[in-house]
Amino acid sequence: MFRYVFFFFFAVSLVFGQNSSQLRDSILKYKTTNPNLAIEFGMEYTRLTSSQKPNSEIQSTYGLIGEIFLEMGLDAIALDYFNRSIAFYKAINSDELKWSNLPQPPWVIMNIGNIYFKNKDFEKASQKFNESISLFELLPDDVEERYYGINTSKSNLGLIEQNKGNYKKAEIIYESIYQNRLLLNKKEDIIYSLSQILAINLHLGEIASAENKFQQIEQLYKEEQDHLKSSETILTRNYGYAYVVFGAYYQSIKKYKLALSYLEKADKILNSFPSEINALKSRFAECNLGLNNLSKAEQIAKENLNIKNLSDTEKRYNYKVLENVYKQKGLDKELLKIKDSLILISSGSNSKIFNLLNNLEIEIQLVNTAREINDSKILYNTYLYILIICSVILFFSLITIRINYNLQKEKGNRLEIEKEIISSQLKEKNRELVSKSNFILQRNNYLKNIKKKIDTSTEETTTKLLSRELNQVISSEKTYEEFDKMFVQVFPDFYTKLNTISKLSQTDLRLASYIKMNHSNSEIAIISGISLRTVESQRYRLSKKLKLNKDQSLNSFILEI
Repeated sequence: MFRYVFFFFFAVSLVFGQNSSQLRDSILKYKTTNPNLAIEFGMEYTRLTSSQKPNSEIQSTYGLIGEIFLEMGLDAIALDYFNRSIAFYKAINSDELKWSNLPQPPWVIMNIGNIYFKNKDFEKASQKFNESISLFELLPDDVEERYYGINTSKSNLGLIEQNKGNYKKAEIIYESIYQNRLLLNKKEDIIYSLSQILAINLHLGEIASAENKFQQIEQLYKEEQDHLKSSETILTRNYGYAYVVFGAYYQSIKKYKLALSYLEKADKILNSFPSEINALKSRFAECNLGLNNLSKAEQIAKENLNIKNLSDTEKRYNYKVLENVYKQKGLDKELLKIKDSLILISSGSNSKIFNLLNNLEIEIQLVNTAREINDSKILYNTYLYILIICSVILFFSLITIRINYNLQKEKGNRLEIEKEIISSQLKEKNRELVSKSNFILQRNNYLKNIKKKIDTSTEETTTKLLSRELNQVISSEKTYEEFDKMFVQVFPDFYTKLNTISKLSQTDLRLASYIKMNHSNSEIAIISGISLRTVESQRYRLSKKLKLNKDQSLNSFILEI
């Protein structure tokens, strides 16, 4: 019965594992090309794994979902997923992690830095980027992720300097990263670095250098274009980014027609990347406003504001366009609405109310997903069947745990009784050993007294005969053998531990056993039937063999064993 129950449990776990892995693949697939769809898969993934024990896949997927929200401009929700990703990481056993020496997930730390950067908190952003670099440096040298992560984090540090207006400092950082990326020879990363350097060239007014970088980008993309299976690649996105950089530059110096020509080219290249397109559309509205094409600017801005999950930043840009349009048209009523919207965004973008609104939108997506699942009768029946199996498994598991608990409790009681019996037996043996030792001591004292009397006897023949026999009795090994057997029973590991230190003779072991019984030198001499001087000599040799220092006590050393 148990065999079949556990087989079903294994099969159910396998199905869940496949579903969650497939959902993760879908999130990755649509991350850049359809972030809204990727988020829907992400919400289903979080629902499916909500009751599972955290593992590396769940942890990294939460970080991935947070990254998508970040790219969509939903910073508060992104931060929530990053925090949960870190909490999962800490809950995973170190032996289950791919890199057990990393105290935190470096990509998540870097993305939290991106949130600080977007909110202009450059100090905390820099702190997080440096922290992620330190984490990536803990990875082995032969791991590509190490260099990609370090370069990306350093690139973000360059963006901080660029936003502060430290263009030369930013240029040094970008050039260093560019040289590193040349060694790895990943074209999409090389193009991105060239675009960053190009932007610095434009800020410094080095137009010729910027044009040169742009031609390098064009050449690199053409070399790789024939090998591309799809336009939905990071290479294509980074290539389009170079056009955006030029468009943004010409927009900043109010050459709006020239800016639009670059932005329109970028729009064609980036048509598969919604997050990038949203930012471009805002620039289209701003450029048309700059050209005084008020109707066109108004139309584009309104269309932009209807985009699902448009970030606060882009909303603000488009509302600003409408504000200027309505000012010039004298539409005070419409202008008032726009100002209210701008105030709401400015005051509530980081407030609790706005976060609740964002979370509410996610909850709505979860409800819709659950409704779709409930509409599927087959899937519903599968979940119901799984629930029944899990309930059965839980029932039998509880019974098994209860039985094992009782068995362990009974075994513990039995071991406790056995322990008490053994302890009692050892105490009895110890008493016997002490008694035997005392007996030997008393017997030898008695025999020595007889010997002394015999030595003073005047009958020479009788005296010598008895003296010889008594010496044999005193030095007899039989008495010691009985003592030795009892000693081993009471101290079973004593001789073994001594012999691990040095190879000892039988005489050495006998002397050590008497010392262990806390006998004095005089008592040992009497028990062994030897002189006190001989005992002292044996003690000296034993100390040498045990490698004791002059200030070490032989008695203390042996009593501690």
